[in-house]
Amino acid sequence: MTNTPPLPADGSSTLRPSPSVVARATDVVRVFGSGDTAVRAVAGITASFRRGEMTAIVGPSGSGKSTMMHLLAGLDTPSSGTIELDGQLIARLSDDHLAALRHERMGFVFQSFNLLPGLTALENIRLPESLGARQRSRDDVWERELIARLDIGRVLHRRPHELSGGQQQRIAIARALAHRPAVVFADEPTGNLDLATGDVVLRLLSELVVDSGCGVILVTHDPRAASRADRVLALRDGRVVAELGRANATDISALMLADAHDHSDASLRTP
Repeated sequence: MTNTPPLPADGSSTLRPSPSVVARATDVVRVFGSGDTAVRAVAGITASFRRGEMTAIVGPSGSGKSTMMHLLAGLDTPSSGTIELDGQLIARLSDDHLAALRHERMGFVFQSFNLLPGLTALENIRLPESLGARQRSRDDVWERELIARLDIGRVLHRRPHELSGGQQQRIAIARALAHRPAVVFADEPTGNLDLATGDVVLRLLSELVVDSGCGVILVTHDPRAASRADRVLALRDGRVVAELGRANATDISALMLADAHDHSDASLRTP
């Protein structure tokens, strides 16, 4: 196991973070390809994401929402503009420092759960502790609270194939929050769940956001999922076209349908 240096504390890559802002994108552009085939997947987005708050990024397929999440998490690099996460300018970090930042300060929840089939639920929760260049210490009190709040104590000895979809996603949430990350990225976390189970999972996640003090960036095309967020950013053609506070699923759906209708009309008018 290699020794990764601590995250830099000098002015070259570290900012003085706002006490409430956990992630910030400034004039971010991401272009794929070049010349006549170039595609601007993200076309100049500026947005901030706060601790203790869940922000849903919504939009139709091709709107840039998944690309934006990958940029914020340091999984992709912007063509121009800057990404700041927990006070770190991501573009200025070495690969080792970026990996350490992702390991120590980020959590991830995916549609497919991403649990290892050969491990028990508890072993899956604890797996990230031993990964990365630096071992993470365990907060036993917080782990027990997570297990209790997510109601997974009775299934910790089971393997993923013995669990329901909702139980698997709860295990994934516990794993993402166990190290008290600064931010959790949730990519369509209810996509493989029925509506009732998905609603319960999102309610638990939104409650734990407040308790843990992290920020959650939720990428979804589902208005019901987005209605659990404290704030909604609607993307179209790589740009933020609307921002809402907490909104119900009907209003979010109407916004998304209006954006889709406007986009269709614009396409029809294009010579």
